[in-house]
Amino acid sequence: MLHYFKYLYLLILLSLFTGCVTPNLPQKSDEQATAALYERAFEAKEPNVAMLNLFFTKMPKGGDLHHHYSGSIYVETYLEWVKAKNWFIDTCTFNIVKTKAGETTCKLLTVDQLIADNTLYRKLLTLWSDKDFANHSHEQLPPDSNFFNTFGYFSPISDQYTHIGLNIIKQRAINENVSYVESMLARVGVNKADYFSADDIKALNDALHHANSQEEVNVLLKRISDTLLKSQTFNTKVQDFLSNVARAHQGIDDANFMMRYQTYAVRVLDPLQVYTDLFSGYIAAMNSPLIVGVNIVAPENNTVALDDYTLHMRMFNYLKSQYPKVHRALHAGELTLGMVAPKELLFHITQARNIAGAERIGHGVDLPYEKDSLALLHDLKAHAAVEINLTSNAFILGVLGNTHPYSIYAAYGVPLVISTDDSGVSRDNLSHEYVLLASQYHPSYATIKKYVYNSIKYSFLTPQDKTKLSAELDRKFMIFEEKMHELAKDLNY
Repeated sequence: MLHYFKYLYLLILLSLFTGCVTPNLPQKSDEQATAALYERAFEAKEPNVAMLNLFFTKMPKGGDLHHHYSGSIYVETYLEWVKAKNWFIDTCTFNIVKTKAGETTCKLLTVDQLIADNTLYRKLLTLWSDKDFANHSHEQLPPDSNFFNTFGYFSPISDQYTHIGLNIIKQRAINENVSYVESMLARVGVNKADYFSADDIKALNDALHHANSQEEVNVLLKRISDTLLKSQTFNTKVQDFLSNVARAHQGIDDANFMMRYQTYAVRVLDPLQVYTDLFSGYIAAMNSPLIVGVNIVAPENNTVALDDYTLHMRMFNYLKSQYPKVHRALHAGELTLGMVAPKELLFHITQARNIAGAERIGHGVDLPYEKDSLALLHDLKAHAAVEINLTSNAFILGVLGNTHPYSIYAAYGVPLVISTDDSGVSRDNLSHEYVLLASQYHPSYATIKKYVYNSIKYSFLTPQDKTKLSAELDRKFMIFEEKMHELAKDLNY
């Protein structure tokens, strides 16, 4: 009898291989087929980047949470706006010049004249963006300087057509299946000198620099806040800002897309102006559902930014105590070894969490060097998310691949979101950031979906809007995975 069963078993095996018996195997779901299609891009020695480009362009990507408005408009668009204003380009500095009045040692060209000169036009592209920085030899600044200098070139025009710019960003997002953008739009625009005398400014800056504790800082910040709030001019300025945002936002939200805004302070300015910007940002956020958070921007390795870093975190701490409902996302840890003195790598993300109470960390690259990195990881996993910006980290910091802390964050389970940072300057998009993520680190399809849903979960939207966009993501992923299943069949995968 035993020999009979062995013989029968062999016959069944043989029939399976010869096709005589068709096994009743379960069919793949659309999600399983999509995951399998994604994995096919990694079968060769090098990832199939073309296939990944197609895959991630089609894939729903939820939101882009680390997004600078002015840095996301392409140079070509800015030049169209300069032309519409009948402004000029200085051929020596490549700065925007609004009028030909007055003497100049350099020739001023219209936009059409500049574009007609291919050499000058290509030179402008390399100065107003990161275009061609790495693929040809030329005299050049360090990458971080080249990146941050671009904003000075297009800043005179960047706020002139905000409604048009937001619609361009919206259409670009819809074209690559992005449902939500949370953009760092602008400072409120309150100038300290309109509310404080020169003597007061000097005295307050000195006092802030010499304050040795959070309590001492709080006393000074309350004095500044009270002065601003008592001024009708200040309140009018905030309301004017909110009115401008509301006008620019008209028609942006619809069934397919939503946009919200952060305002910010610039960390390279003096303490009184930094706090004035932060405070006016908090007041703006308290008075408009469109302003969903406050940030702090500019190069973190700037000498002023380094000297005042802890003071800035204390400013956020004070404002958190006064306005706990206002959300906080902070650029922190956008540093690496050799960029600054070693002591500066020990605490930036930690203080952004422990002092400022940041709910999201922008960049977070110096994690491996932080003094309390293990405690920091534990804290981030429980209480915050990290915005991963692979393109700008590679360009500005030279950190990419296995030198980037992404793999540490991912292995530890820290909530992550994938973002663009400044897609106009970097000349890329959110789909490309996912391609970089996949080609460099090969996370599973399930992990990538989790990052997409994180971009809604850790946004600063209302709970109702989060529920709405999450449900829309469910629907979009169902359609996407159905199409990817069909593609896999067409490709005989």
